[in-house]
Amino acid sequence: MAQRLISKNARRVASQELTSRWGGKIVLKSVFEGGKMKHFAVCEKTGNTARRPKDLM
Repeated sequence: MAQRLISKNARRVASQELTSRWGGKIVLKSVFEGGKMKHFAVCEKTGNTARRPKDLM
């Protein structure tokens, strides 16, 4: 599967649907902890998390 570079904001508003290697949809989530905003990707099917969506593909 050819992977294109997509901005973080484009992933948040679901302009393009990303799928993981397990067949689930990848969503990007943000959490405010420790005084900083942290972004991470989650596979909805398996619940696996990674720092970047590319790591789940």
